[in-house]
Amino acid sequence: MRYFLFFLTFVLISCSTSKRTVKKNLELSYRELLQHNVSWQKAIHSLQGRARIVLDSPQYSGNFDAEILINGPDSLLLSVEGPFGMDVGKVFIGRNRFIFYNQVNNQFYTGDKSIFEDRNFLHFPLKIKELRDIFGARDRFDVLRRDLSEIRDDQYYIEASNGEMRYKMWFSPYYLHINRIEYYDNDRLLFYKEYSQFKEVNGVYFPMAIDFVRPQEQQAVSIYYRDLKLNQPIDNGLFEIKISDSARQIDLSLENTL
Repeated sequence: MRYFLFFLTFVLISCSTSKRTVKKNLELSYRELLQHNVSWQKAIHSLQGRARIVLDSPQYSGNFDAEILINGPDSLLLSVEGPFGMDVGKVFIGRNRFIFYNQVNNQFYTGDKSIFEDRNFLHFPLKIKELRDIFGARDRFDVLRRDLSEIRDDQYYIEASNGEMRYKMWFSPYYLHINRIEYYDNDRLLFYKEYSQFKEVNGVYFPMAIDFVRPQEQQAVSIYYRDLKLNQPIDNGLFEIKISDSARQIDLSLENTL
Protein backbone atom coordinates (compact mmCIF):
# COMPACT_ATOMS: atom_id res chain seq x y z
CA MET A 1 0.00 0.00 0.00
CA ARG A 2 2.86 2.38 0.91
CA TYR A 3 4.54 1.61 -2.41
CA PHE A 4 1.32 2.29 -4.31
CA LEU A 5 0.87 5.69 -2.59
CA PHE A 6 4.50 6.60 -3.38
CA PHE A 7 4.06 5.60 -7.02
CA LEU A 8 0.78 7.54 -7.33
CA THR A 9 2.38 10.66 -5.82
CA PHE A 10 5.32 10.37 -8.22
CA VAL A 11 3.01 10.11 -11.24
CA LEU A 12 0.92 13.11 -10.16
CA ILE A 13 4.00 15.27 -9.58
CA SER A 14 5.51 14.23 -12.90
CA CYS A 15 2.33 15.09 -14.77
CA SER A 16 1.89 18.44 -13.05
CA THR A 17 5.48 19.59 -13.67
CA SER A 18 6.03 18.26 -17.17
CA LYS A 19 6.57 20.87 -19.87
CA ARG A 20 6.94 20.63 -23.59
CA THR A 21 10.62 20.67 -24.46
CA VAL A 22 11.70 23.18 -27.10
CA LYS A 23 14.85 22.06 -28.90
CA LYS A 24 17.46 24.33 -30.39
CA ASN A 25 17.54 24.40 -34.19
CA LEU A 26 20.24 26.30 -36.07
CA GLU A 27 19.85 24.37 -39.32
CA LEU A 28 17.21 26.43 -41.15
CA SER A 29 17.99 28.41 -44.27
CA TYR A 30 17.22 32.08 -44.84
CA ARG A 31 14.10 31.27 -46.87
CA GLU A 32 12.90 28.68 -44.35
CA LEU A 33 13.13 31.20 -41.52
CA LEU A 34 11.12 33.82 -43.38
CA GLN A 35 8.57 31.22 -44.49
CA HIS A 36 8.22 30.06 -40.90
CA ASN A 37 7.50 33.66 -39.89
CA VAL A 38 4.83 33.96 -42.60
CA SER A 39 3.21 30.63 -41.67
CA TRP A 40 3.19 31.53 -37.97
CA GLN A 41 1.40 34.82 -38.61
CA LYS A 42 -1.15 33.15 -40.88
CA ALA A 43 -1.83 30.61 -38.12
CA ILE A 44 -3.15 33.34 -35.78
CA HIS A 45 -6.77 34.10 -36.68
CA SER A 46 -7.96 35.70 -33.46
CA LEU A 47 -6.49 37.11 -30.26
CA GLN A 48 -8.21 38.00 -27.01
CA GLY A 49 -6.39 39.04 -23.89
CA ARG A 50 -5.52 41.57 -21.27
CA ALA A 51 -2.23 43.39 -21.04
CA ARG A 52 -0.28 45.89 -19.02
CA ILE A 53 0.96 48.72 -21.23
CA VAL A 54 3.86 50.96 -20.21
CA LEU A 55 4.48 54.21 -22.13
CA ASP A 56 7.60 56.33 -22.02
CA SER A 57 8.20 59.49 -24.05
CA PRO A 58 9.31 63.09 -23.45
CA GLN A 59 5.64 64.13 -23.62
CA TYR A 60 4.13 61.44 -21.39
CA SER A 61 5.04 58.47 -19.21
CA GLY A 62 2.55 56.16 -17.58
CA ASN A 63 0.98 52.73 -17.60
CA PHE A 64 -2.44 51.31 -18.35
CA ASP A 65 -4.36 48.07 -18.33
CA ALA A 66 -6.03 47.15 -21.60
CA GLU A 67 -8.21 44.54 -23.25
CA ILE A 68 -7.23 43.61 -26.79
CA LEU A 69 -9.47 41.89 -29.32
CA ILE A 70 -8.27 40.94 -32.80
CA ASN A 71 -10.49 38.93 -35.11
CA GLY A 72 -9.65 38.02 -38.70
CA PRO A 73 -7.49 40.22 -40.91
CA ASP A 74 -9.41 43.44 -40.28
CA SER A 75 -11.04 43.87 -36.86
CA LEU A 76 -9.25 45.25 -33.79
CA LEU A 77 -10.67 46.68 -30.57
CA LEU A 78 -8.37 48.18 -27.95
CA SER A 79 -10.01 49.19 -24.64
CA VAL A 80 -7.75 51.08 -22.24
CA GLU A 81 -8.24 51.49 -18.49
CA GLY A 82 -6.52 53.91 -16.14
CA PRO A 83 -6.08 53.81 -12.34
CA PHE A 84 -8.82 52.09 -10.31
CA GLY A 85 -10.38 50.64 -13.47
CA MET A 86 -11.31 54.05 -14.91
CA ASP A 87 -12.23 53.83 -18.60
CA VAL A 88 -9.79 55.93 -20.63
CA GLY A 89 -10.49 55.20 -24.28
CA LYS A 90 -11.48 52.70 -26.91
CA VAL A 91 -10.42 52.37 -30.52
CA PHE A 92 -12.06 50.11 -33.09
CA ILE A 93 -10.48 49.48 -36.47
CA GLY A 94 -12.43 47.56 -39.09
CA ARG A 95 -11.93 46.91 -42.76
CA ASN A 96 -13.06 50.40 -43.75
CA ARG A 97 -14.50 51.88 -40.57
CA PHE A 98 -12.88 53.52 -37.56
CA ILE A 99 -14.20 54.61 -34.15
CA PHE A 100 -12.19 56.35 -31.46
CA TYR A 101 -13.87 57.12 -28.14
CA ASN A 102 -11.93 59.34 -25.72
CA GLN A 103 -13.84 58.58 -22.52
CA VAL A 104 -11.84 61.01 -20.39
CA ASN A 105 -12.87 63.96 -22.57
CA ASN A 106 -16.20 62.34 -23.52
CA GLN A 107 -15.49 62.82 -27.23
CA PHE A 108 -15.74 60.37 -30.09
CA TYR A 109 -14.52 60.30 -33.66
CA THR A 110 -15.74 58.06 -36.42
CA GLY A 111 -15.37 57.76 -40.17
CA ASP A 112 -13.31 56.23 -42.94
CA LYS A 113 -10.23 54.40 -41.70
CA SER A 114 -7.90 56.14 -44.15
CA ILE A 115 -8.48 59.48 -42.37
CA PHE A 116 -7.06 58.15 -39.11
CA GLU A 117 -4.15 55.93 -40.12
CA ASP A 118 -1.35 58.42 -39.50
CA ARG A 119 -2.80 59.83 -36.27
CA ASN A 120 -1.80 58.86 -32.77
CA PHE A 121 -3.98 57.09 -30.20
CA LEU A 122 -4.22 59.00 -26.90
CA HIS A 123 -0.73 59.44 -25.43
CA PHE A 124 0.55 56.37 -27.24
CA PRO A 125 3.55 57.04 -29.50
CA LEU A 126 1.87 54.74 -32.02
CA LYS A 127 0.12 55.50 -35.25
CA ILE A 128 -3.37 54.08 -35.65
CA LYS A 129 -2.14 51.97 -38.58
CA GLU A 130 0.57 50.45 -36.34
CA LEU A 131 -1.71 49.19 -33.55
CA ARG A 132 -2.68 45.87 -35.08
CA ASP A 133 0.84 44.89 -36.09
CA ILE A 134 2.35 45.80 -32.72
CA PHE A 135 -0.29 44.20 -30.49
CA GLY A 136 -0.46 41.17 -32.80
CA ALA A 137 3.36 40.79 -32.97
CA ARG A 138 3.21 41.02 -36.75
CA ASP A 139 6.10 41.78 -39.06
CA ARG A 140 4.93 41.44 -42.62
CA PHE A 141 7.39 41.54 -45.48
CA ASP A 142 7.11 41.76 -49.19
CA VAL A 143 9.84 40.05 -51.19
CA LEU A 144 13.13 40.75 -49.42
CA ARG A 145 16.60 40.78 -50.89
CA ARG A 146 19.03 38.93 -48.66
CA ASP A 147 22.08 41.04 -47.82
CA LEU A 148 23.50 38.88 -45.03
CA SER A 149 22.51 35.65 -43.30
CA GLU A 150 24.60 34.02 -40.58
CA ILE A 151 24.65 32.56 -37.08
CA ARG A 152 25.61 35.31 -34.64
CA ASP A 153 25.75 34.97 -30.84
CA ASP A 154 23.99 31.61 -31.08
CA GLN A 155 21.04 33.14 -32.95
CA TYR A 156 19.99 33.48 -36.55
CA TYR A 157 20.95 36.92 -37.84
CA ILE A 158 19.62 38.36 -41.10
CA GLU A 159 20.07 41.63 -42.94
CA ALA A 160 17.64 42.19 -45.81
CA SER A 161 16.22 45.04 -47.88
CA ASN A 162 13.27 46.04 -50.01
CA GLY A 163 13.88 49.22 -51.96
CA GLU A 164 14.94 51.92 -49.50
CA MET A 165 13.72 49.88 -46.51
CA ARG A 166 16.29 47.76 -44.71
CA TYR A 167 15.85 45.26 -41.90
CA LYS A 168 18.09 43.65 -39.32
CA MET A 169 16.56 40.58 -37.67
CA TRP A 170 17.53 38.20 -34.89
CA PHE A 171 15.65 34.88 -34.73
CA SER A 172 15.43 32.55 -31.75
CA PRO A 173 17.05 29.15 -32.38
CA TYR A 174 14.34 27.60 -30.15
CA TYR A 175 11.05 29.16 -31.25
CA LEU A 176 12.31 30.22 -34.71
CA HIS A 177 10.52 33.54 -34.23
CA ILE A 178 11.94 37.03 -34.30
CA ASN A 179 13.57 38.14 -31.04
CA ARG A 180 14.48 41.59 -32.33
CA ILE A 181 13.89 43.45 -35.58
CA GLU A 182 15.18 46.86 -36.63
CA TYR A 183 13.54 48.91 -39.38
CA TYR A 184 15.71 51.34 -41.37
CA ASP A 185 14.97 53.90 -44.06
CA ASN A 186 18.30 53.71 -45.89
CA ASP A 187 20.71 54.12 -42.94
CA ARG A 188 18.29 55.85 -40.54
CA LEU A 189 16.88 53.62 -37.79
CA LEU A 190 13.13 54.25 -37.67
CA PHE A 191 12.23 51.90 -34.83
CA TYR A 192 12.88 48.44 -33.46
CA LYS A 193 10.73 45.76 -31.85
CA GLU A 194 11.71 43.06 -29.38
CA TYR A 195 9.72 39.92 -28.57
CA SER A 196 10.31 37.78 -25.48
CA GLN A 197 8.72 35.45 -22.91
CA PHE A 198 7.29 33.15 -25.58
CA LYS A 199 4.45 30.97 -24.34
CA GLU A 200 2.51 28.21 -26.03
CA VAL A 201 -1.14 29.24 -26.30
CA ASN A 202 -3.54 26.83 -27.99
CA GLY A 203 -0.65 25.19 -29.85
CA VAL A 204 0.91 28.47 -31.01
CA TYR A 205 3.97 30.14 -29.49
CA PHE A 206 3.39 33.84 -28.85
CA PRO A 207 5.51 36.54 -27.17
CA MET A 208 3.95 37.62 -23.90
CA ALA A 209 6.25 40.68 -23.81
CA ILE A 210 6.55 43.13 -26.73
CA ASP A 211 8.72 46.26 -26.81
CA PHE A 212 8.40 48.95 -29.47
CA VAL A 213 11.03 51.73 -29.47
CA ARG A 214 11.72 54.83 -31.56
CA PRO A 215 15.25 55.75 -30.37
CA GLN A 216 15.56 59.14 -32.02
CA GLU A 217 12.20 60.30 -30.66
CA GLN A 218 12.90 58.68 -27.25
CA GLN A 219 9.54 56.95 -27.43
CA ALA A 220 8.81 53.45 -26.14
CA VAL A 221 5.82 51.17 -25.59
CA SER A 222 6.01 47.90 -23.66
CA ILE A 223 3.16 45.38 -23.73
CA TYR A 224 2.93 42.56 -21.17
CA TYR A 225 0.17 40.09 -21.99
CA ARG A 226 -1.80 38.00 -19.53
CA ASP A 227 -4.95 35.89 -19.85
CA LEU A 228 -4.20 35.45 -23.53
CA LYS A 229 -6.36 33.35 -25.86
CA LEU A 230 -5.51 32.58 -29.48
CA ASN A 231 -7.77 31.22 -32.21
CA GLN A 232 -10.82 31.03 -29.98
CA PRO A 233 -14.24 32.19 -31.25
CA ILE A 234 -14.91 35.85 -30.42
CA ASP A 235 -18.45 37.16 -30.09
CA ASN A 236 -18.89 40.02 -32.58
CA GLY A 237 -20.94 41.81 -29.94
CA LEU A 238 -17.72 42.44 -27.99
CA PHE A 239 -16.62 44.83 -30.74
CA GLU A 240 -19.57 47.13 -30.12
CA ILE A 241 -18.69 50.42 -28.42
CA LYS A 242 -21.33 51.99 -26.19
CA ILE A 243 -21.02 55.77 -26.40
CA SER A 244 -22.52 58.14 -23.87
CA ASP A 245 -25.44 60.21 -25.12
CA SER A 246 -23.61 63.30 -23.90
CA ALA A 247 -20.41 62.53 -25.85
CA ARG A 248 -19.33 65.22 -28.30
CA GLN A 249 -18.62 64.23 -31.91
CA ILE A 250 -15.67 66.00 -33.56
CA ASP A 251 -14.99 66.40 -37.25
CA LEU A 252 -11.39 65.19 -37.59
CA SER A 253 -10.96 67.03 -40.88
CA LEU A 254 -10.74 70.18 -38.70
CA GLU A 255 -8.35 68.66 -36.15
CA ASN A 256 -4.58 68.15 -36.30
CA THR A 257 -4.27 65.41 -33.71
CA LEU A 258 -6.36 63.17 -31.55
